[in-house]
Amino acid sequence: MRKLILALLFTLPATAFAADLEGYYITPKGGVSKSMNTGVTYGDAGGGQFDIKNNDLGSGHTFGLSVGKYITNNFRLELEVSQRGGLKYDTEYASAPNLGTTTKSDIDAKSIFINGFYDFKSFTISSSLVTPYLGGGIGISRNKMGTVTETSPSPTMISTLDGNTSSEFAYKIAAGTLLSLTEKLSLDISYQYINLGKFKSGLDYVIVSGGAGSGTMSKALSSGEIKSQELMVGLNYKF
Repeated sequence: MRKLILALLFTLPATAFAADLEGYYITPKGGVSKSMNTGVTYGDAGGGQFDIKNNDLGSGHTFGLSVGKYITNNFRLELEVSQRGGLKYDTEYASAPNLGTTTKSDIDAKSIFINGFYDFKSFTISSSLVTPYLGGGIGISRNKMGTVTETSPSPTMISTLDGNTSSEFAYKIAAGTLLSLTEKLSLDISYQYINLGKFKSGLDYVIVSGGAGSGTMSKALSSGEIKSQELMVGLNYKF
């Protein structure tokens, strides 16, 4: 009898907890991102813009975690937090008088989204349930541009420009497929286009080699948008 009472004490709360979570799911995920034309610019203190060769941020990585709930059998809402890194602001002036001068910096972003997805009718392939879905989301992204290093080849001079962090409106469009592994666990494979808004440099600069001087600019010299295509893979667990 004592064993039965102890078993009930542990089993009943667990059962109630599981019932409370019915319809909820959690999805840790990760993937790779390829930057698109981001309107990368580099200007001067007078407000002019230099011609530059590179107009994207290269490739990077992304990690995230989503917690969601099925509102109907086909529609679900979720809260997603994610982090992106590995993107590079790496430009080179394409015209005189600054031909060959390079500017480099690291770009990363921490974001939070509210997403909505519609799950289409499932079908079976080799005993696995396949559920295509389509959706998108809106949110806020904290975009960080690290210290910008400018290197001029002739005469050789290296200067740095402060980094900067800003909060920007973000949105995305996504399409994917849930592939069931067990009754509760599915592989989540998706493609998404994402726009995290603008990034820009700070205003303070220092000449660190080949000269001397420092000061504060009236406007950010380096700027652009974080726009990318991403391929994501996650594990979706339904409670």
